[in-house]
Amino acid sequence: MAQTSIITGQYVCIRQSAATVVQRFFAWVIDMVALTVAFPILFGIALAFNSLTDSMEVIISVFLIIAYLCYPLYMEILTDGQTIGKSLIGIRVVCLDGSTPNKSAYMLRWLLYGVDFMCLGIGLAAIIFSKNSQRIGDLAAGTTVVKTTKGKRPAILNSFSFAQQGYSPHYPEAASLSMRQVDVIGRVLFTSNNKQRWRQLHQLSSKVENHLGIKAQEPDAERFLLNIYNDFQYYAMKVV
Repeated sequence: MAQTSIITGQYVCIRQSAATVVQRFFAWVIDMVALTVAFPILFGIALAFNSLTDSMEVIISVFLIIAYLCYPLYMEILTDGQTIGKSLIGIRVVCLDGSTPNKSAYMLRWLLYGVDFMCLGIGLAAIIFSKNSQRIGDLAAGTTVVKTTKGKRPAILNSFSFAQQGYSPHYPEAASLSMRQVDVIGRVLFTSNNKQRWRQLHQLSSKVENHLGIKAQEPDAERFLLNIYNDFQYYAMKVV
């Protein structure tokens, strides 16, 4: 079974199993079936509730065709590297460093779908023989497709966004934390994905809120703590 090694921003090596050709194929089949069923239904609904002229029917048809072709792109952007098929099969797109691909990476791998299909043999060979099981689009975009673990995927793999240009901190209060306190946050975030980890994240989130006198804006404790961690690093880098 192919493995892809991910080195996080804290030099922690995380090994994930690369998605197989069979898994990718069945994910694609599920997506095609979903689209084949959904789009005629949508077009039928449009015809049923509107008295459409011939020109409007053409416009709607063109729109649906564009949406059909762009489906992998906007689904992966909106759902963190997954389409309906990928989600059901249990695989997702990630960068080689474990971070979530940006829109440019998703766009590049989508644009090269045509090359992968036209050069099917080369595309399959790339997945089978490349170190990280990458098709041509993945090689160009610096991405790969990996199997997802059971349960919620740690947000720590999403990226250390404080290093990105134009980063805007969420909590200025994070600058008042000590290195020891931030180290505790980091260690809890890096803990393996298990039930105890989520309990620790919730407890630590409450302690951080009380200590800083703030209210978390995020829907879950993990994302809140990751933002606190990023904000602290951002202000620390500004001082340096």
